[in-house]
Amino acid sequence: LKSLRTPLILSRFPHPTPAGTGTVRVQAPAQVHGLLGDSVTLPCHLQPLGPGMQVTQVTWMRQELAGQPSSLAVFHPARGPWYSDPGRLEFVAKSPDLLNASLVVSQLRVEDEANYTCQFATFPQGSSSNSTWLRVLVQPQNTAEPWMEPPSLFTSEPVPVARCMSTGGRPAAQITWSSYLNGTVNNSQIAGPLPGTFTVISFLTVVPSSQVDGKNITCRVDHESFKEPRVLPVNLTVFYPPEVSISGYDGKWYLNQPEANLTCNVRSNPEPTGYNWSTTNGSLPHSAVPQGAWLLIHPVDKSINTTFICSVTNDIGTGQGELAILVKASLPDQSDSGNLHVILIVTVVFMALLAIPCAIIYFSRSKSTCWKRGSPSANGTASYSAVNTEAGFPQDTQREYTM
Repeated sequence: LKSLRTPLILSRFPHPTPAGTGTVRVQAPAQVHGLLGDSVTLPCHLQPLGPGMQVTQVTWMRQELAGQPSSLAVFHPARGPWYSDPGRLEFVAKSPDLLNASLVVSQLRVEDEANYTCQFATFPQGSSSNSTWLRVLVQPQNTAEPWMEPPSLFTSEPVPVARCMSTGGRPAAQITWSSYLNGTVNNSQIAGPLPGTFTVISFLTVVPSSQVDGKNITCRVDHESFKEPRVLPVNLTVFYPPEVSISGYDGKWYLNQPEANLTCNVRSNPEPTGYNWSTTNGSLPHSAVPQGAWLLIHPVDKSINTTFICSVTNDIGTGQGELAILVKASLPDQSDSGNLHVILIVTVVFMALLAIPCAIIYFSRSKSTCWKRGSPSANGTASYSAVNTEAGFPQDTQREYTM
């Protein structure tokens, strides 16, 4: 097969050219795909002939970029097959009626991509043909990896953090990134290792920070030769300067508090190499003692009313965090609080004891009095006696009423 390394032929043959008149029709697909190095079959069939018709010759031709088509394979009923490249071309069938002219092309090369015409010569109808475009595909090799700039080249501007490469594909592969990071994608294309192949390189670029370091993303590669896209995971490693915050202050520190602590919280890559504690006024108060990532304070005095600064350094740079402290007045003495509780309890008990006799006197005076009726007198006056139940003995009090 002659070399043909440009797809411009496809524009010259945008559609297969159905040919044949009368009852003679040639069936062939518009396009066939084959993988580089594999074998591919170019199907070509002739519909059953009518009475008195016969095939006199089958010919496969390849349209060259310039000039006339060149013959690749010929089958003559009397002379048998002929091939321009016997080691790579072969008819599928040896049927005497020659209705199946399908041709196998082995050991596909990139230059085999071209337009092929299958032609039947019949008697008495003449020649009929149809064309097929053969596409030669090459599966790319795909890799994805984190991309780390050396710490000495650190910049606060966006930098590449991951690279995805699809090597030696035909046609060129399509690369996309699946990521929630606010980054940009830079794709480029170069010649592949074999003639007619392409290598695509894609970089994901973001601003380096702790929000990027250690995150998982994926590179997706799409290609015509894949049944499904290739998905490649990448775990990012990003160098960035320290990101610092200070914790430990709860807003309840008070004067003469025995001790308190502050912690310098750091996220950085690479690891911190040094810590430095200070205040907005300069040096630390005498009661504040730094110990690496910790600041020990004992006791808490007025000098702690300030803003503390923790500066952290790594091989990339320096970061710092600030925290303002407001010390409150001394808390009430716990013993005074206890005495107040005792006084309240004694007062409640005294009031309860005082209320008991008052209640007894009140209820004794309000007891009900029972009345006792006497005998009627001679003048019609009835007498009643009141029965007093005090002291446990009834006593009669005489009263007269006129009836």
